[in-house]
Formats: sequence, structure tokens, C-alpha cells
Amino acid sequence: MKVKLFTIFLCFSTALSAEQIPLSAIDWLAQTRPSPTVPQTNTQETGARSSTGTSVPEISVSPLETINVDSVGLLPPSTTGLPVSIWRNSRGRDVIQLMRAMPNSRTPAIQSVFYSLLLAEADAPQVDNDSGSFLAARIETLIKLGAVNPALALLERASPLPAPLVPTFFDVSLYDSSIPPSCDQVLSMGATYPDDATRIYCVARKGDWLTSTLILQTAEALGTLSDREASLLHAFLETADQDDLFASLPPPSRVSPLEFRLYEAIGAPLSANLLPRAFSNSDLNGDNGWKLQLAAAERLSETGAIGENQLLGIYTLHEPSASGGIWDRVAAFQKLDRALEIGDPDEVAQALDLAWSVFAKTPLKYSFANIFAERLLDIPFAGSDRIYAARVAILSGYFERAAQNLDGQDSFLRAIAEGSFSEVIPQSDTERAIFDAFRAPRIPTAIDALVTQGKLGEVILNALIQFEKGAQGDPQDLLEALSTMRLVGLENTARRAAIAVYLAQDSR
Repeated sequence: MKVKLFTIFLCFSTALSAEQIPLSAIDWLAQTRPSPTVPQTNTQETGARSSTGTSVPEISVSPLETINVDSVGLLPPSTTGLPVSIWRNSRGRDVIQLMRAMPNSRTPAIQSVFYSLLLAEADAPQVDNDSGSFLAARIETLIKLGAVNPALALLERASPLPAPLVPTFFDVSLYDSSIPPSCDQVLSMGATYPDDATRIYCVARKGDWLTSTLILQTAEALGTLSDREASLLHAFLETADQDDLFASLPPPSRVSPLEFRLYEAIGAPLSANLLPRAFSNSDLNGDNGWKLQLAAAERLSETGAIGENQLLGIYTLHEPSASGGIWDRVAAFQKLDRALEIGDPDEVAQALDLAWSVFAKTPLKYSFANIFAERLLDIPFAGSDRIYAARVAILSGYFERAAQNLDGQDSFLRAIAEGSFSEVIPQSDTERAIFDAFRAPRIPTAIDALVTQGKLGEVILNALIQFEKGAQGDPQDLLEALSTMRLVGLENTARRAAIAVYLAQDSR
């Protein structure tokens, strides 16, 4: 067992060091997406020199056939702290099953690790004969979370895509109205593209309405379109049949990304809030009004699909012109933001009390804490105000610093933040599970077997899934999940996750 633990420590030592700086689950969204170009060639310097005296690198070119799209990622090992071998010994179908079983966590520490797994540059798992299936599963998971931009960036990084992934690329490009639909790839496949509705739409977007209408008529005759698709396309193309057909359109129960865009194009937009989370990206640009933009930002923040800076920017765009619901959150948020700019401790304390009263019972409390934690900890509070601010900030990546401001209050909470339990005694089943995870960790037999087989990605995914079960009230799952996180070097993740569970028990 000592040899095994030493091996795991070597593999995850970078993960442990990377955790010293709080990782946001959405850091990549602040970066420019890679353009959909061919993969970069490898370069290597040689001793050759040009006539100007500078070194001329030798260019080596890899055939496109050798590129494994399942290995594509956005985050290098230096960023994630995860080894490139994280999936190497796993079967693709096992990893995909685990990814699909992962619930939408509301805990940022868990979100961050899960996103790192989805976006990591790493050797592909073992797949039977379906190249691209692992990438497709990661895209599917990102879309479920609402993380459209990183999903699109992954597909662009994998360019040129194998044919089975082109429809996925097209669908993903439709979720965000600020992104042009990826019709070039669709049209390059011609009649071999598997969906006639998409071909009709893309041909029309290129300006060839006559050809698009002819394809529509042919597809109707062949029965390759649903009644709703045909009706929407007639309305979109403004054919002679549009009025009668459009009047008979049934209300949609399930909507594809293309249907969503067609409804928008014909002047009958659907409410993104009533559709799966990814559709909320269409309201983020503000074209549909600030209230819808706010609702979209809040919804996407819950799963870490957008970053705190983007949420901050949207919350502070305008002054709220109404009250109740979302407007109360915006008003309280802006009041605290202004108070922190002034820096008066009494004014900040009053604003924090108001703001926390409207955010504490919502999934947005973690985003709230991450946005304001550093500034709150810089305010020279005294007495109970200092402790109150610390309990808010401890939900953020500044949890260790916040724990120092608890001033002897809630010793168990401070013990979690510092990872030192020598002077505390657990008082509940939840506290006992957390205590044992740090003092007497227990690793499930099945996880121990995965460690032995070198399936480190599966180990982490199982721990994340088990933590979500533990957070719902199962002490054994909580104990084993936190123990496994610590085994693989995710010490800070375990502490932050434990803090979230510990503080949540006060609100039950």
C-alpha cells in the first residue's frame, strides 16, 4: 500500500501544487477561442542558420491520420495538474458512463475538478473502433452544464473533424446567437450530410434560396423531415406554403438547436429559460433585454458555465428599475459593490447583511462569495462583523485566509479550512465523516482496485459522484469521497467541499 500511495503522490504532486491558487471552473472563458485551423505542426530548433544569422527551425509534419481527436483538450497538464496518462488505462465506455452519471454539482470546488477533467489535454482512453466517441461524450456533458463556449473551442481545436462530429459542431454553434452557425463544414459534406433540415438552413444562409427551397421540396417528398421541421423551414424560406403550415404548428415540447434558431428567425422566439441550460447562452449578449441576460447569467453561474467576472459585469450593467425577485438580488449586489469601493466598515457590514440575506439560500451564494471574498477580507471589520464576513468568504477560494478571521468562533469550521483536526471533537454524523476523512481516511475497495490499475481519471470521477451522494446526507459516501480526493492529491478540493457540506447542514 505504501508503494501504491507513493505512486499516486508522484502522479498528482502537480495537482497538489496547482491547488494553492484557487482554480475557477471557467477560467478558459476569458481566453480567446482557438480559430478552427489545421493542427499546428511540431517545431524543433537545429543548428542551421539563415543569411541573416538567425536560427532556422526544422519543421516536422505529422499526418492528419495520426491525430486522435479524443486526446484533444484546452487545458495543458501545467494548468490542470493532471497527468496526460489520466485516461490511458481506462476503457472509453467506462469513462463515458461515469461522466454521464455525474450530477450537476453546485459546489465550485467539485465543478472545477470536473471541468478540468472534461477539458484536459490527455491521452485518449481505449475505445473499440469509434474514434471521436470520447470527445463527443465530453461535448455532450459540457452542453448539459451549459458550457457552450468551451465545448465549441474543443471542437475547433480538434479540426479537421471526423464526419460523425460535424453535426455536433453545427448544433453547438447554434446555442449562442453571437456565434455564426458552422455551415461551412455542413455544406462541405454535400448530400452525404445526415440531416436535410440542416442542409436546407445552411444553403439558405449562403444566399441560395432557390436551391434551399428545392431541397426542402425533395426532402418532404422523401419523408426525411418532421412536420414541424418542414413547417418551420417553409416559414423561414417564405415559401407559398408558409402561412397555412405555420398556423398549424404545435407548441414544441422538445426543441433542437436548429428549431430554436428557426423559431427566432421567423419572429416567434422561444423562452430559453424553459429549455435546457445551454439555450440560456442565447440571452447572454443582452440583445433580448437586461432581465433575460441576468436570468441567463444566474442560471449558467450555478453550474460554473460562466465565470464570476462575467456575472459581476452583467449584474452591474444598469440600475434596477423594479423590485422583487431578481431585481432584489441585483440591487443588494450593487449596494455591496459600491460600499466596498468606499471602504467604510459600517456601511460594508450593513450592505453585506442585506446582500447575504438574499443570496445565502440560493445556488449563487458560491459565486457571490468568490466575487466579494478578497475585498471583504481587506475591510478592517471588528467583532461580530469580522466573523460574519469571514463565514461568507470561507465559501470562496480564500477559505484559509477567511478562517483566520473567525476569531475562535466555530473551531470545527476553522479545522476544516486548515486541515488540522487535533483540537476538535465532531458533534454530528456529518462532522464525524469529515473528521475521519482527515484523521482516519477510508478508501473503498473498488477505488483501491482502480488505483492499482492506474485508472486515475476514473478514481477522481468516482470520488466526485460519491461526494454528491455524501453531500445529500450519506456520511459513509462523504467520508470515502473526501478520503479519495486526499489520496490523489486534491487536498484543497477536499477542504473546500467539506466546508460547503458543513455549512449547508446549518440551513437544513
